[in-house]
Amino acid sequence: MTDDEIKALICDLFLGGDTEFLLSDDLDLLEAGICDSLGLVQLAGELQAHTPGLSILDQEVDRTNLGSIGAIRRFIAGKGIAQA
Repeated sequence: MTDDEIKALICDLFLGGDTEFLLSDDLDLLEAGICDSLGLVQLAGELQAHTPGLSILDQEVDRTNLGSIGAIRRFIAGKGIAQA
């Protein structure tokens, strides 16, 4: 997934599709109140659904891996999934 695809997914899931919301690469989604821990679970499911070959273990669903766009990008890359 590209950064734009990750941003679009976050906007759809948590911001009512508002693509004008400023989501920087390092914005902490939990601290900013965009989502909570249950939201991270939902985000993990959607990332898996939209990224062929991506498998996210329960213990990987945390702020370190999914707490920002940059963290998500690094996490997916670390899984060996190529980004378009």
